[in-house]
Amino acid sequence: MGNRGYAMPLKQNSDPVDHGGMLQDAGLDRASGFMPDVGSTSNPDNALAPVYEIGYSPADDQVKAEVVIKQRASEGTNTSIYLRAGIFETNATLAVSDLEADRRRKSEARIGSYLTKFKNDSKNRVYLVMPADLAERNRRAEVEHCDDLVYAYQQTLGALDAALVSVKPVTAATKGQAGEQIAAAIQAALPPHQAHLGPDPAAWRQEYERLSGLTRHRDEEGWHDFGLELVDSGAVPGRANPTYLTGASRDPAGFKVCYLRFTAGTTEIGTHPTAQVIV
Repeated sequence: MGNRGYAMPLKQNSDPVDHGGMLQDAGLDRASGFMPDVGSTSNPDNALAPVYEIGYSPADDQVKAEVVIKQRASEGTNTSIYLRAGIFETNATLAVSDLEADRRRKSEARIGSYLTKFKNDSKNRVYLVMPADLAERNRRAEVEHCDDLVYAYQQTLGALDAALVSVKPVTAATKGQAGEQIAAAIQAALPPHQAHLGPDPAAWRQEYERLSGLTRHRDEEGWHDFGLELVDSGAVPGRANPTYLTGASRDPAGFKVCYLRFTAGTTEIGTHPTAQVIV
């Protein structure tokens, strides 16, 4: 992504968490929250646009004008997490009979439509199974969002910051002429494809926010949509040691468990380059 001489606060990788961690990230209670996403990357907070002014000083019998930077740009901070590999207790139950009946009548039935929040009279509890290969795919999905946001910064506030730093002082016969020359030098230093934004930092910050928002297209287009399949317990190695939401099982011995294993679904990871999404 390039080195600007200091650590980048935007996430460039995604952190693994369990199902409870996903619930907490969504602001939901571990003991009652219902089916959060399997990955989450937040948009930047607290980004800073560069602050600058034009400084003037005498230079022999002329006037020197230069860019005086009062504040460097900063991309802000964000978070990125994904559901790691494992078997996870949930606060969900599956309407198995309805699912099976609908599947007998039609070729496709999305399992997510048959999940409801677990209640005291529920007949089963859902456990999610995230295989290691799909957990890695899930991580890479969130890294795509991370890459999008870093790129959005580089194309906007970062580009303006670099342009301002690159502008050399100018001299002219009058202050007005020096001011015109330095303004022209700033405009000339801007990336051609973004030059229409001009020298106003507020416009570049607004564009940063716009471009950052475009990363949601990956989700809207279904490129990060994993599927679920109902599997027999015999197809779930390690089922005796799941990760519980509250530290231990909350159900009586022998209570029915439904294992839902993630599938690749409609995911398209590594197919849509950042430069084609963030435009």
